[in-house]
Amino acid sequence: MISPQASSALTGALELFLGRREGIQRFDFSLDGFWRSFGAILYVLPFFAISIAVEHRLRPPDVMVTGPSDGLFVLSRLIDLGLDWVMMPLLLAAFARNLGIARTYASYVVVRNWASVVMSAPQALIALLVGLGLIPIEFAAVLSLAVVGVMLRYHYQIVGATLGGTQPFKIGLVGADLVLSLILSGIFTRLFGG
Repeated sequence: MISPQASSALTGALELFLGRREGIQRFDFSLDGFWRSFGAILYVLPFFAISIAVEHRLRPPDVMVTGPSDGLFVLSRLIDLGLDWVMMPLLLAAFARNLGIARTYASYVVVRNWASVVMSAPQALIALLVGLGLIPIEFAAVLSLAVVGVMLRYHYQIVGATLGGTQPFKIGLVGADLVLSLILSGIFTRLFGG
């Protein structure tokens, strides 16, 4: 069952996605709310499980033989998810004062964490459709790219709603978050294989 705080935050995240700025009022920006927002990863896990199950199933035969075992594959993806979940907040915490966002940093992290649930759902749906054989993988790749574009715009809106700042700052922060995720994913793919 979803707690009232989680329900409110997820509703707020969805409202922000739909362009309703009043959704920002649904988040708990207290210290407890900040730490509780990291629990949003529990709501991401079902979408994550769908995505890695399909990714694992669609691995080429040579990778299945020479790649990591099933357990190691899942473990590497879980570690990647966990690090990706905390790295950007940690880096921003270290540079918040220099970036002039020390006062609004916690609000950004709260919204980013809850919005990650909304961001992970479309990719999981695409993976599920591929896994069920309902859409070809080539079409899924195009859809995934479009979804990434929409989610980058959503992240840009979140930065604007919580941190403000100039357009270059917002674009830079969204880009830095994406690059950090890609670097972490690349490291784990190299370490554990695909």
